[in-house]
Amino acid sequence: MQWGDMYIMESAPGPVTRINGRSYIYFGGTGYYALHGHPELIKAAIEAVKKYGIHPGTSRSGYGNNPILINAEKMIARFLDVEDSFYFVSGYLGPLVLVQALKKSYDVVITDETAHFSVKDAVYSAGKRVLIFRHRDPGDMEKVLKKELRPRERPILVTDGIFPTFGVIAPVPDYLEILKAYDGLITLDDAHSFGVLGPNGRGTYEHFDLKGDNLFACGTLSKAFGGEGGFVPGSKAFIEYAKINTGIYSGATPTGNATAAAAAKGVEIVMNHPEMRQRLRKNVKMVKEGMRSLGFQMNDTHVPIVTFSLKSADEMLRVQKALMDRGIILPYSKYVGAPAGGVLRASVFSEHTEEHINRLLSGLKSLI
Repeated sequence: MQWGDMYIMESAPGPVTRINGRSYIYFGGTGYYALHGHPELIKAAIEAVKKYGIHPGTSRSGYGNNPILINAEKMIARFLDVEDSFYFVSGYLGPLVLVQALKKSYDVVITDETAHFSVKDAVYSAGKRVLIFRHRDPGDMEKVLKKELRPRERPILVTDGIFPTFGVIAPVPDYLEILKAYDGLITLDDAHSFGVLGPNGRGTYEHFDLKGDNLFACGTLSKAFGGEGGFVPGSKAFIEYAKINTGIYSGATPTGNATAAAAAKGVEIVMNHPEMRQRLRKNVKMVKEGMRSLGFQMNDTHVPIVTFSLKSADEMLRVQKALMDRGIILPYSKYVGAPAGGVLRASVFSEHTEEHINRLLSGLKSLI
């Protein structure tokens, strides 16, 4: 198969996944704890549908609240140690919720040139000036602000916490220091960070030990937590304001009961089993050390995304196919932030075994 060909997943995604009629050791996707097929999540989903149906069939501003949705918000808030959260149908909408909810608090938006599609769609929705700076470059961000900001204008930075293609972390402390001069705000799309980064898995801000009233974030339950739907955490006052002042709460049908119940159970499992996070970090370290032994530069973070490139797209496609022939899926990707020729990108799961990882590394060693 070549880039763009059809792959059909015929099982829940996990360390071993059935695709196109064959079981593969799977290093794709974002199921960092392999919870998407976990029996407890499936049980919670089934019970929710039996009791409450598919979904409320109306917006939450009227009669559409139910115990499943409310419990999901409580579990998110508990995991992140905040007062409340706003749970909605897709993590893609998280930056939009924040940009709209904070609209009266800023004058200008500034964002990374390789920010995720969700960030790019969100920042232009406010109808305010949008400034762009070079990828993960605090110095360039500072230059852009000094050049473009007018007197008394307040900026908001909207960016990824972890950038999805290369798995690099935004240098948030540097951004925060620069924004102090402007009383600026920061909003992070922490889709890949929540559940993974920080001592308790609470994301990029916890990873850097940052707190403040000017720091906001959004996330998703579709990656580390094995569920579905996006969320914004915060104080009760802010969450109430966000619900009232964005159209999603009053103008959209909420997340289905099955996915909401499964998501809440996924959050509970990640919260109550920190050993999963330690196992994930052990696996990430093993993969990155193995890649270094093959001559690739790797960072030392806990991010379970391992990305590298070879001399050409044809060469990467050859390696991808050869690994598939050996029963291993290592995706070739041209996702946001990737160079024109694409990259090979491995997602590491807590449930990958040493044998899985060794087969990936030995396969690569024989092919490159």
